[in-house]
Amino acid sequence: MWKGWRKGVASASVMLLLCGCGMPGTEQTTVPSATPYPTGVSSEKLSQMTREERFAQTVMRVGGLEVSYGEVVLYMQSTKEEVETLYGNEVWNYALDKDGTTYAKKLKDELLEQIIYTKVVCAQAERLGISLSEDELLDVDEYTAVYLDNFTQSELDYYGITKAQVEAIYRDNLLATKIYESLTLNVDTDVTDEEARQAVLYSMFLAKYRIEEDGTRTTLREEELQLLRERAEQLAAEAEQTEDFYTFAKEHTESTESVEMTVGRGELHEPLEKVAFALQEGELGGLVETEEGYFLLYCKTYQEEDATEQKKIDIILERQEKAFSENYAIWEAETEVWVDRLLWDSIDLTGEKCE
Repeated sequence: MWKGWRKGVASASVMLLLCGCGMPGTEQTTVPSATPYPTGVSSEKLSQMTREERFAQTVMRVGGLEVSYGEVVLYMQSTKEEVETLYGNEVWNYALDKDGTTYAKKLKDELLEQIIYTKVVCAQAERLGISLSEDELLDVDEYTAVYLDNFTQSELDYYGITKAQVEAIYRDNLLATKIYESLTLNVDTDVTDEEARQAVLYSMFLAKYRIEEDGTRTTLREEELQLLRERAEQLAAEAEQTEDFYTFAKEHTESTESVEMTVGRGELHEPLEKVAFALQEGELGGLVETEEGYFLLYCKTYQEEDATEQKKIDIILERQEKAFSENYAIWEAETEVWVDRLLWDSIDLTGEKCE
């Protein structure tokens, strides 16, 4: 129910890289229109290649940085193991939308975006005068050793995994993170309590529609709306007299969601937000009419401390994201991306091993 009257907030899902190493940065968008990389590999030639020959091929180029088939498989195999540990190997063919997009395809698309993103950011290091310190390079060595310890020698040989490949991936991730941090270092971190305030509210809702047996929504007729208005006004008057609005709201609300909610500024539609954030603790707001129906709001907690502190962190992260995104948009526009779609599409992560 809240979806009908709370503003939608888009969230970015950023792929986790090697061993859960996450990349901060821009909200991921559609992969740039990439010109096929001119490797000259045909379907016939690809079908005749040995695994070693395939793994040595260049799958993409981002600016002046090339990415091999083997490096891509290294990314995918790590992600594959994490996903299958959580969801099992049946998840790959699960259709996510009406077009039949499988989980495997979506994950590959997101991974392609992430690799491009990382390479675009790393390509700026020299221009920005940023490099890894000796301590950070030692961290790369440690991460690499831990990662390689997870494989038997036969598995390393099978995938053609080398220490140099793994080191390169960890260096890229640490370097991209360092670039991100350097560009967001001076972002304003001053967030007031009022800006971040998260209030705990109780809500009662009466709908201007009914849900039919087939799940469709039908707006009430004029006479029904008039009766609803009278009922809403009567309940609003009764609510003024009740000492337990939570129980009262649970008995009368037509929402299928919880009566209690924690909300911040910008999360409610304007008529509701105006009432909600004018309430003091223990106060009941007047009846609010929207296109959806009628609402009564009661303030349980004026400012929930833990949620408010978390919101402050979120606001700072949003500011950092904005500052970085402005730079990234320029870099992305300047960077030519080549992808050999034949090679990319041939990589299969649904089998026992990614190859």
